[in-house]
Amino acid sequence: MGLAGSLLVFTGVWHIFEWLMGGRNKDTLILIPFGAVYAFLGYLIVTFQGGSIPAIAALLLTSVGAVAAFSTRRGSQVRPWVLWAFIVFDVIIVAAIVAALLVG
Repeated sequence: MGLAGSLLVFTGVWHIFEWLMGGRNKDTLILIPFGAVYAFLGYLIVTFQGGSIPAIAALLLTSVGAVAAFSTRRGSQVRPWVLWAFIVFDVIIVAAIVAALLVG
């Protein structure tokens, strides 16, 4: 679960600050609230607060995030390599959470 929490914090901060690195536009600005939620859920997971509720919420949110990023990848103003990085990180986070929930 530590891997998932750490990646959530990392990608959450990256979502929040992507508008500074990739340019200020509607698509990069919409990442900010999602990044804040990712970072918060990651913090809860890493600090073992809330039991399995943050993990399940993160599982649902990152699944939706990966599907949304993949479905909007052609028309998005977010840099393509960043969008693919977010998708890959989301898949890793989902896999880590599922594995952790199944094992423990």
